Amino acid sequence: MMRRDKEVPGVRILCFVVFLAFTLCWLFLQRELVVCAICSLSHTKDTISRFSFLYVSVLLLCIVLLFVPVSRSLFKYRNGQYACNYAVSAFLLGCLTGFDGEHFFSQNVTVWITGASLLALVLAVPKIVSFLNRPASYNVPRTYASNFMILTILFCITAVTGNTDENLHRRLRIEKMVSKGDFAGALKVGADEEETDSAITLLRVKAMLGMDTANPGTGVGEHLFQYPIYDTEVLMDSLAVLERDSVYDCRTVQIALAMLGMDIQRADSLITPLISEGNMPAYYMQSLVLSENSEAAALLSDEYESEQKNYGSFTETLNRFRNEPVQVRANATFMDYGQTYYWYYTFCKFFL
Repeated sequence: MMRRDKEVPGVRILCFVVFLAFTLCWLFLQRELVVCAICSLSHTKDTISRFSFLYVSVLLLCIVLLFVPVSRSLFKYRNGQYACNYAVSAFLLGCLTGFDGEHFFSQNVTVWITGASLLALVLAVPKIVSFLNRPASYNVPRTYASNFMILTILFCITAVTGNTDENLHRRLRIEKMVSKGDFAGALKVGADEEETDSAITLLRVKAMLGMDTANPGTGVGEHLFQYPIYDTEVLMDSLAVLERDSVYDCRTVQIALAMLGMDIQRADSLITPLISEGNMPAYYMQSLVLSENSEAAALLSDEYESEQKNYGSFTETLNRFRNEPVQVRANATFMDYGQTYYWYYTFCKFFL
């Protein structure tokens, strides 16, 4: 009997170290969300220092770990089931990081039911098994393996109850960089991801406009169609508001509006005065090719000819699929031309 109750050496340390490492990693991944929550509680949009984030993270860590000795005294999990003592802490960690940008504990009913059900199973099943099967001795490798398995389930509980909305985390990172003036860095966030929303799209355009303010021609004209546009009409409505904002260059906003609205003649009239400056941004030149701007062809012949060839290649590819449905034509040209204004101008009215 004494041998049966003897604790396997190191099992407590193992569970503590693994859970602590997971908690720290989870809080680090949720750092923008934590900062946003702090701003919401303090009713300010000012940038929170890294020390504030550190203090709050330590506080959250202490809160979740506080339930470990409580669980241990109530349920008395040992050896192969010792990780179950962290079940309540894992559930609470997810709940405390469920902020959705506006509301705390924003999880819907399905999430609450799923998380609570998993918690109940982790707390109940091992205890039931321990009553039905009490081995005379413990196998150390098996004990460690069973704890790792339980910890994995606990991490899943945290992921289920916590906020794992990639778009929200991406938006908060972009928002943070834009507020700091790191416009190039903001455009790198989620650059390879197709999933987006209207808020992210607008933030990216704001970053482009910021780049144009610091160095004209490096923002909208070079980046606008590199990213998926979630809702063209919503974006244009937002840009119409920014057009009256003195922070942004009015002409640049107007060019963006004309190109998004596929008003080639309007875009041509706005871009043409920039031709004499040379070094025409890629998307501006693509728009001039579509409008067959003779001034650009004469003064910027090399750039114009290069883009004209690119457009010719695009139209040739389209012609090969001219008898196919629009979706097939769009898919067939997206890989090579999806980030060009030609592709946007051709297929925007069908999909955006």
